Amino acid sequence: MERQILIKTAAAWFEFSKSRTGQIDFVGKVTEALREDELLEGGYQKIASSSYFTPSYYIYLQEGENANPFVYVAGDVDVSDFDTFDFLVHIGPLLAAVDSKDSLLAGELYLRRRSVFEKFPQLSSFIMEDLCAEILFSLCYGEMQNILPDTIPLLFNSAKKKLNFDSSRETLDQAFMRYLKDNTVTLTLPLVGTSFYNWEDEMCPDALGKLCDNLSCDNLLGAAEKIRRAKHDFYKSLECAVQAEPYNLQDRNAIIVNIENPSAKISGNPGLEKAGHIRALAAKIIREAKPKKMNYDGKLCSLSDKGIVVELKL
Repeated sequence: MERQILIKTAAAWFEFSKSRTGQIDFVGKVTEALREDELLEGGYQKIASSSYFTPSYYIYLQEGENANPFVYVAGDVDVSDFDTFDFLVHIGPLLAAVDSKDSLLAGELYLRRRSVFEKFPQLSSFIMEDLCAEILFSLCYGEMQNILPDTIPLLFNSAKKKLNFDSSRETLDQAFMRYLKDNTVTLTLPLVGTSFYNWEDEMCPDALGKLCDNLSCDNLLGAAEKIRRAKHDFYKSLECAVQAEPYNLQDRNAIIVNIENPSAKISGNPGLEKAGHIRALAAKIIREAKPKKMNYDGKLCSLSDKGIVVELKL
């Protein structure tokens, strides 16, 4: 049977179906290789996703999210209905974030277009289901602005089931402590306190910008792609240490983030420097859940003018 609707992200394909009554359903991640040219030759429409998310906003973005998704619709499938089309051109980035276990970006994307996703509550909940608790944690404890769980009921109700949360016997903080203690969890969280350190001032070395200075018309696209790949691999290679800081006199539960200085590394003098901390509310729950774990296998997740995001594994 011909696939009706496909969405291609940077690292994967996802399939949707549409019933005769107009209902959209999520079939799942496609495991076999697909070729865009064969789809287009077969009469599929290629539709660009909404630019509410685009990698061009970022200095560095991990590979699974580093592309604008595209929607491919079979020739005999009608997606011109307003709500259906609106959903399809917005869901791609959220699929990529969930697939990459980027809980922070998934949460931010959901908040930006919640009015779209909440028109398809069961479908959206199912897509976020595997990461719903982590998304809720990143939004409510990782961000500096306080987001109350009951203001995002679609996400909160899904996370409550995964957390087995009962407000009559515990607080949400306690539920997350129990969840983090009993499970292996991947979180992405933004850094705070970055203005106290110099790392952000050094995150765009002049040498990387000068790579474009000698471009010529000969194989311009090939050279540009080579530079893009070199920059991506350079940032990906930066050593990142996310670990407990029990000697911090202001906060015994502090979690410090040290990252290689990009400018120093490209000059041949690599070394870790303080970049910031995990927000105190999140750090307290993480440290109390797993007090003997001192290092969180950190890696750089994204860099942009809006901040630094790292991945932690608990």
